[in-house]
Amino acid sequence: MTNTRKHSAFLVLGIFLLGACMRTPITSIPSVINNIAETLGVKATSLGILTTLPLICFGVFSPLVPVISRRLGNELTIAIITVILFVGSYMRIINQPLLFVGTLLVGLAITFMNVLLPALITDNMPAKIGTMTSLYTLSMTFFSVFGAGLSAPVAQKTSWQFVVQIISLIALITFILWLPNIKFNHRDKFTVKQTTASVWQNKTAWFMLFYFGLASLIFYTLVAWLPTMAIAAGLSSNTASLLAGLFQLASVPTSFLLPILAVRMHNRTKLIVIAAAATIVGIVALMIPIHSVVFFVIINIVLGAATAATFSLTMTMFGLKTKTPEQTRNLSGMAQSLGYLIAAVGPVLTGALQNMTHSWLTTDIFMLAVTIIFMICGIICEKRQFIFD
Repeated sequence: MTNTRKHSAFLVLGIFLLGACMRTPITSIPSVINNIAETLGVKATSLGILTTLPLICFGVFSPLVPVISRRLGNELTIAIITVILFVGSYMRIINQPLLFVGTLLVGLAITFMNVLLPALITDNMPAKIGTMTSLYTLSMTFFSVFGAGLSAPVAQKTSWQFVVQIISLIALITFILWLPNIKFNHRDKFTVKQTTASVWQNKTAWFMLFYFGLASLIFYTLVAWLPTMAIAAGLSSNTASLLAGLFQLASVPTSFLLPILAVRMHNRTKLIVIAAAATIVGIVALMIPIHSVVFFVIINIVLGAATAATFSLTMTMFGLKTKTPEQTRNLSGMAQSLGYLIAAVGPVLTGALQNMTHSWLTTDIFMLAVTIIFMICGIICEKRQFIFD
């Protein structure tokens, strides 16, 4: 993979904007969940499905992405899903039933982006996989930080509906600026039998799936419970909220650097181990009964940077460990299908452990074991240069 295929001048900008659409419509909602609940006249706890439903969509619909995009072409498929993202996001402000339907459409659209972006980069710019992966993961993280941090104050000054309208506008702008790329749309010539079946029969692909899925489980568990752990340690809710923003902010540098480093290394075992080891350090620190703000600042920085490093690394490896865009798309679809279903279990299971034991120590031990397992899976993946050799 050395030649860059002819593409639109708007491709790079489009990939950057797609990254902005991949988390913001989801991560902005928890900050305004109380406002939404007040408007609808329901308890905020009854709206928890708004954050878990997209994860379920990621798992359920990922296997469909290669089948549909193979028939339509990557560029045209992305144009269609940005429209679906805009419509679904905007629907959420109309009434309660459409809030859930819109969230489902948001999850569906982002599922396609998750799977197709690695394949799109491999297809159009195979010599720049690291750089382009850095671009969209950086955009994804950057907009996620500001979406989560600014949605609450903006909603207080205006309304939560206005926040959702702004988020929807980003999707609409992305669609408009993506349109020139449709001219370069092309469909694969591979048959379903040649591509889809082999990935599910490949042992290394399964290790890739568990590497991605278990690492994502840790990330979403930390997103769900780190603020609660901080409050349980005696910190205020406002401080815990600021720490949650810091967790996201700390992920920006590693989201940008890891894909670039990964491309330059023939064997990425060291990166896999370092990222996992940093996660382990952060989790072990949670077990230490130190309740100072400074200590939790350090923990959030370490865990934010470490989990982002692993995520960026997995997204880059989808392209680096495959030889064709079709292989990339199928590996990405497989890993993200069951992978996100595994991730969705994390917050629920760890919350149940805390309820049973009345201690976060069991959750910490569980996360520690899962981190060690996903590190081993990643190391096994790196034993082969390409998954489909």
